[in-house]
Amino acid sequence: MIRRVLAALAGAGAILIAGSGVASACGGLVAPGHAEVLQKATTLAAWHGGYEHYVTGFVFAGSANDFGYIVPLPGVPVQIEKAGGWTLERLEREVNPPPPVAFEAAAAREGDVQVLQRVTVDALDITVVRGGGPDVARGAGANGFDLSADAPTVLGAYSSSGAVFALATFNQGSAAREGLFEGQGTVVHFVIPTKAPWIPLRILALGKVAAEPVNADLFVLTDDHPWFAPGLTDMAGLRVVRSEPASASLLSDLRSDRGMGWLPRNGMWFTAMRLDTAAGTIISDLSIDGGVPAGEIPPVRPVTSLWVWGLSALVATTGIVAIWLLWRPSAPPLGLAA
Repeated sequence: MIRRVLAALAGAGAILIAGSGVASACGGLVAPGHAEVLQKATTLAAWHGGYEHYVTGFVFAGSANDFGYIVPLPGVPVQIEKAGGWTLERLEREVNPPPPVAFEAAAAREGDVQVLQRVTVDALDITVVRGGGPDVARGAGANGFDLSADAPTVLGAYSSSGAVFALATFNQGSAAREGLFEGQGTVVHFVIPTKAPWIPLRILALGKVAAEPVNADLFVLTDDHPWFAPGLTDMAGLRVVRSEPASASLLSDLRSDRGMGWLPRNGMWFTAMRLDTAAGTIISDLSIDGGVPAGEIPPVRPVTSLWVWGLSALVATTGIVAIWLLWRPSAPPLGLAA
């Protein structure tokens, strides 16, 4: 069955970088002297027809003039373009209603890191690379990323040599020349071929000590009720805000935004989640319908509770009938009845 997923982060990815207030990307924020503090991440990952569409956002505060971020991706993008301007805001409003660019492919290698694509969107320079997490950390540091001390460990979680990352740098000077202030930003749309969506969460802890808070809003749209690995009840600080059929008004509004016309008109399931936890408790990423990055083994779908309860009921009923047949009292002999 064709699945479509709009989740807060994956296949077609959107990265929003605003002036000194809001940025967008479910990734690790890096800045000179670590002057920027990641306050909140908002992500939407959409999957349809074999492609994941990725839109994500950050809210941060600080004084750095130059900063960037590192985003793990589930695969190599086939398209990177400027995306719509209010998709994330519309999703936020759904759960908090108000009261009544062309590619420049590259075959270059930097050490053990392969540079796959380079593209500039407004004041944002994006480089897509392939390599193991530690190699990417070393390469990013050698190219001007002021990484925090925990970067090798956090990125080391993505240790596959085939792992794909987006390295993005943003300059407030360029943003000023282009008028990207007062909450205005750049939204970048990644389109990535995947079998199912995946949301990187461990990267949100980059640059944070174990007790520091991590806050993120995650949105998912699927054809049917999705399954998650790990289970949502097994993740510290994760709360399901909505799990229901997507409304016609939500899908219509999302479809009308730039670059979102591929979204189906109806028949999708909407899941909204909120993550409020300490950085040290984030020990895994989030797989949706078995989605994982290239080279990783997908999780096994758990047995649904309906089957478990049905099988248990059948076994219990069979046992009761068997006991009754074995222990029921015999009828008295003929002629001896009282």
